[in-house]
Amino acid sequence: MTKVSDENLARSAASGEHGCYEELIARYRTSVYSICYQMSGNKEDAEDWAQECFLRAYKQLAHYTPTRPFAPWFYRVVSNTCINMIRHKKSRLIDQQVSLDAVGEHQSSGKSLQQLAELSEEAEKIQQAIDTLSPRLKAALVLWMQEELTFRELGETLGVPLVTASSRVRRALLQLRSILKPEREEPTV
Repeated sequence: MTKVSDENLARSAASGEHGCYEELIARYRTSVYSICYQMSGNKEDAEDWAQECFLRAYKQLAHYTPTRPFAPWFYRVVSNTCINMIRHKKSRLIDQQVSLDAVGEHQSSGKSLQQLAELSEEAEKIQQAIDTLSPRLKAALVLWMQEELTFRELGETLGVPLVTASSRVRRALLQLRSILKPEREEPTV
């Protein structure tokens, strides 16, 4: 049995076949949640944002051109939704703790609680640094890293030229590097 393409599913979903959109949701659920988690920084918002992404994509299906690849169009809707959610988010509470599941997984890999705490602290610092990026830079970086998009695909997804897409990722990485680099100690005289 051949797999129906995303483009054909989107075309059918736009025509009112709800089962086709449910199939698209099943195909993209993990990816969208992961993007939303990276953009929001917490599980609760990520779940809400993912639902909002799917809802907005469904509402915008009439604007999708089935002769074009579905994924870049869809990820553009997801990134724009996340950018809008960031802009409307009233407070940024970063509450990243190691879940019991993660502790169990890491303990079975031989890591001590001290090592887990250090990993958690490092992950929190990275997430805090990512949260300081502008929504446009954050979206470009998360899509590039999380979805492993090429700069060309990233440009299509964000609706910007290839040079702009690569520039946003580069600027995001440079900003992260400057935030995360350890401060050098001044030599004493």
